[in-house]
Amino acid sequence: MAVPRVFVDGGAIAGGHIEVGDEASHHLAVVLRRQQGDHFYAIDGNSGMEYLVEITEVTERGVSGRVLQQAEAHEAPAREVTLYQGLPKGKRFPLIVQKCTELGVGGIVPMTTARCVVRIDEQRAARKLQRWQKIAQEAARQCMGSSPPEISQLLGFGEALADWEASDRPGLFLDEALAGDEEHGLAAALAKLRSRQKLGIFVGPEGGFSEEEAQMAVEAGLIAVSLGSRILRTETAAVVACAIVMYEGGELGGRR
Repeated sequence: MAVPRVFVDGGAIAGGHIEVGDEASHHLAVVLRRQQGDHFYAIDGNSGMEYLVEITEVTERGVSGRVLQQAEAHEAPAREVTLYQGLPKGKRFPLIVQKCTELGVGGIVPMTTARCVVRIDEQRAARKLQRWQKIAQEAARQCMGSSPPEISQLLGFGEALADWEASDRPGLFLDEALAGDEEHGLAAALAKLRSRQKLGIFVGPEGGFSEEEAQMAVEAGLIAVSLGSRILRTETAAVVACAIVMYEGGELGGRR
């Protein structure tokens, strides 16, 4: 039986003892039916530490345990990817968060762009951010990842470009206007970036980026690329691009 992983706040651990929060306790005791004497891993996403814990008590108040071992959760990924995603409508962004978390993406930055159908105010954006973070935590726990990606507050396209420029990493810009252009294929771009371990990927919402945004991206230094002759849905493009980039960078069984 696999040893489950849950995320905890570092303050829950003191003197070799741990008190697991409500959500993680429910997952361990109710969903997984773990009992006294069973083991689980508690991951502190802030410190990056992972604790092997033996359950000492399961009550209505929650799960308690004693720490048996501690270590750094996992080695750093071979390639650290940040996805800058134009905000799509409906349930597509939560799906992108879930699948890209499973792939091991390090950061996700939601953007409002010219062709975004969805427009949300500051209050709604804060609530959605909490939901997206919860989805990322659940996905990381499900795939036994060490920590969920950092999900940024919602940025405008210009703000997202500035955020990427400040990160001092190369970046790729998926441009639908280049569909089928082999010279600007993703493989060709990655061949030139093989030694770079940190990378940003910009994906537009439904309808892609506007011509003005494409021009801004190129002027900022992003590399415009195509995913081939097919025009993919935004959620498909995001997952495919992140998977290919991480595979080529040494993750997902790719080359090292």
